[in-house]
Amino acid sequence: MELIANAWDAGASQVSITWPEKDGDKFSIVDNGHGMTESQFMTRFRTLSYDREKAQGLYAEVPSGNDVEGLRTVFGKNGKGRFAGFAFGKSFFVKTWRDGKENTFKVFKKDDNNLRFKKIDDTVFRDGHGTEVYVEFAQQAIMSDEQARSEIGMRFLVDPRFNVFLNGTQIEFSDIPDENVSTIDVPVGGIGNITITIVDVKATDKTTHQHGVAWLVNKRLVGECSWKGAGYDYLTDGRKIAAKRYTFLVDAEILNDVKAVLPDWTGFYPNNEAYSKSYEAVNKAIKSYLLELTKDSRIDTFNNIKQENIKSLKNMGLISREKWENFVKEVQEDCPSIAENDLYKLASIMAKLENSSSQFNLISQLSEMEVDQLDNLSVLLEKWNIDAAKVVLDELEFRLKLLEQLRMKVLKETTEEVGELQPLFHRGLWIFGPEYETIEYTSNETMTSVIQKLYNSDVAGTTVRPDFAILPDSTVGLYSYPKYDIFGGEIGIDRLTIVELKKPGVPIGKEEKNQAWKYVKELLQKGLIKGTQVTCFVLGATLDEYESSVTTELDGLVIIQPMAYDTVVARAKSRLLKLHERVKGAPFLQQVRLDEYLHEKAQTELAL
Repeated sequence: MELIANAWDAGASQVSITWPEKDGDKFSIVDNGHGMTESQFMTRFRTLSYDREKAQGLYAEVPSGNDVEGLRTVFGKNGKGRFAGFAFGKSFFVKTWRDGKENTFKVFKKDDNNLRFKKIDDTVFRDGHGTEVYVEFAQQAIMSDEQARSEIGMRFLVDPRFNVFLNGTQIEFSDIPDENVSTIDVPVGGIGNITITIVDVKATDKTTHQHGVAWLVNKRLVGECSWKGAGYDYLTDGRKIAAKRYTFLVDAEILNDVKAVLPDWTGFYPNNEAYSKSYEAVNKAIKSYLLELTKDSRIDTFNNIKQENIKSLKNMGLISREKWENFVKEVQEDCPSIAENDLYKLASIMAKLENSSSQFNLISQLSEMEVDQLDNLSVLLEKWNIDAAKVVLDELEFRLKLLEQLRMKVLKETTEEVGELQPLFHRGLWIFGPEYETIEYTSNETMTSVIQKLYNSDVAGTTVRPDFAILPDSTVGLYSYPKYDIFGGEIGIDRLTIVELKKPGVPIGKEEKNQAWKYVKELLQKGLIKGTQVTCFVLGATLDEYESSVTTELDGLVIIQPMAYDTVVARAKSRLLKLHERVKGAPFLQQVRLDEYLHEKAQTELAL
């Protein structure tokens, strides 16, 4: 088989074999391939781990005159087949000719078991091209002439233009035993019938060479016999036994008169209607045949998978269980090359998804990912478990959404919009410093009501949001943290943070800072705070450059910090490690922008 494959790779159209039936008979195999020069022989035979693809390419060099059309993909890769002659004797000869010259070489082993090469006689003149590998006094072959014809026929009859003769008689389909051949008639709607001849070698060859699907039109091979490149790779691949055992010869004579074959016979016109219909029908027939072969093993695998997931299946309803079973069976049929262990994992995942609240939304999301995104997800899950990642990402999402809302709303020119900012700052006190990360501040409605009464605030909305005060030119939020005694009881206010948001157009100067101090004095006079550390943030669109510094009262117990809105946003971005710019295209941020747009649109329509 190796020597015949070498003849194929040499672009031969005819191979003649002399078969040794007893010890001392001659063995030889002669082809009309391209032959070799002396230099080529020395390179190809004497190079260890010869790289056929690098040295000669993936396609055979076909001599002019040989009846071979199109490209012929070679079998060989590393040149091991060149030494197959040792199967017939302790040494063999290689006679090869091309470019008008013939050379003969002896290949043998010395006592040290090292290979030796010796040129026999001088170069002689000879027309044509070809190679003969022979053993003058061969040992008797382990199989008969009849068995050899059968084995060769099952592997080298896919191309009618590649003829093999053994002891003078051409090998034909009649040489293949009936138990190794079967046929399928495939009707193609509106066109006719196609006959598929299935050759089963009954054993598993080392490789998929000489196996696959071969399309024949007018007794000629179209393209190549292979599992690859024609859409059959989803049926089977080189890891499956079927790929090394079966050959499907598709007699597509019905395509001969419809101009479906490309001029160079390397394939078919993909848009040819007759070929498309034939391909679909043939594909379906071959798939059904292979699925029937593996039916019993698929049933065993399915039952094992079902037993492994019995707990999850018990929690499903009948409809969900039926969906799961159908899914696993479809994967077995449509993805026969999937590893059994991977199928177990996939079935387990699908069982869990069927029982989850999100159902199969995860599958939809995965299907939309690019390859590099899937790789990134895999790396992420190697470093983080889902629970830990969700905690971090949920907190990050919350803060990024808050920042996006602040960024969009912070310069709005209506009191209502400034009022909407106050709840955002309540949830975003972390913007002002790390000390707010660990202390839980809550709105102090009692203190808020004091501020409202102080300014006789009767602005609409104060009863709707009693957790902050809406004043004529600003909103004020008071957020406190209680003080505890040694027994854990509350004994007052430990810390108080006041956030005052000024309307755009109101610059923050001395008067605005003093106003914050008035809030604190009122609370002190009411006895609501005593020894409490108070921080007042007075925020606005613009600052008086001479009043932008921090001021303190009560020996530093009260701090008043003026700050511009754009500084607040910049500080928030910095606190988030500049992540906002890197993930500004995230879906949840896009949704925030969409919600804001719809809100503005609705407000505009109401105003009209």
